[in-house]
Amino acid sequence: MVRERISRRLLIAVLLVAGLAGCAAPPLHDASSPAPVVEPALSEHDMPVIRTEHVYSEHRRAPVRLYLAYPDGLESTADLPMVLYLHGRDGVWPTPIPYDTLASLERLYREGSIPAFGFAVVDGGYNPYWNDGSANGDLAALLHDELPRWLREHGMGDAGGRPFAVAGISTGGFGALNYAADRNLAGHPVAAVAEVAPALQVSWEAMREKEAFATEEDWSAVDPLRRLGDLGGVPVGVWTGDEDPFLDGINRLVDEYPNTPVVSVLPGGHDPSVFEVIGPEFVTFLADALPGLH
Repeated sequence: MVRERISRRLLIAVLLVAGLAGCAAPPLHDASSPAPVVEPALSEHDMPVIRTEHVYSEHRRAPVRLYLAYPDGLESTADLPMVLYLHGRDGVWPTPIPYDTLASLERLYREGSIPAFGFAVVDGGYNPYWNDGSANGDLAALLHDELPRWLREHGMGDAGGRPFAVAGISTGGFGALNYAADRNLAGHPVAAVAEVAPALQVSWEAMREKEAFATEEDWSAVDPLRRLGDLGGVPVGVWTGDEDPFLDGINRLVDEYPNTPVVSVLPGGHDPSVFEVIGPEFVTFLADALPGLH
């Protein structure tokens, strides 16, 4: 394994330059109105520890990058509870997790508002819906079979190397719901699901345009909106913009799933005007689900 540590200063500079393009691509902007501007007050002390390494995935038949983010200053990361965070269409560069979420993890822990936990991210490639049989390989199998081994090697996660919760942004939100459903059916349910602007389509015509599934049958077999009964009642938090292009599907999730304790609809679209303002509530929602707190 090749390990690296990304300096806070370097990561912050990259975030400013790239504008978080890696989280999810924003829709085309209407030049007649001002574009949303995100200018967080940055300090290298705002960021958690972020470590990356390359691990070989049999299910992707390639080396992939594994990201681990956790609060700075921990005496030990042994048995650190982890959240699986699934990235969106554009992959892991410059960051798979919005800056505001990372900064909130660090700040809330430092203030004593939340217990320690971390985020684990694995590179699923371009335009991943985190399903098996995809153009990027068997991504669901990677998450269930390989990620626990990688986390065990770091002494993180539960006794089986499993994350206690799952989160996802855009196409990662699609995958996070399926991951939670699969975990529940396997007898190891997650404690919470955190959905940021999940890319949920309500018709095959719209889904076909994304060029992620060869047939309607392939999509319908893993469509999270058809699997809500498999979630087992796990709490699902939802954050989205009121102009998000996936709002029809997001509304169906909220209307049809009975346990959505947090539903936050903010002004904005599928872009950083939403992604970069939800960090404190998002992190707190996950922290509240930590095993042993209730």
